[in-house]
Amino acid sequence: MNDETILLNGRTLVGMDELANALGSALENDPNFILVIGSEPTENYKGIGTIIYASQRVGVPVENLRWTMDNGDVVTFDELKARNSRPSM
Repeated sequence: MNDETILLNGRTLVGMDELANALGSALENDPNFILVIGSEPTENYKGIGTIIYASQRVGVPVENLRWTMDNGDVVTFDELKARNSRPSM
């Protein structure tokens, strides 16, 4: 995925409505499906924002979102936050 291309199960999606419709259908088929978000480390992140917005627009629970780290680890957003939080001063 990059700023211009969003893939869902190998299918290229164009625009917020198409993405939201695909995520809504996935949610109807399996309310517990896990949405794993990944990108190339050198890519911009506009597409990721689009995915997160569309997933929330159709009601995908935040607990069902995962992020693929640069090293290939797949983590929850809570784990991502914990890995990237700054220590208190």
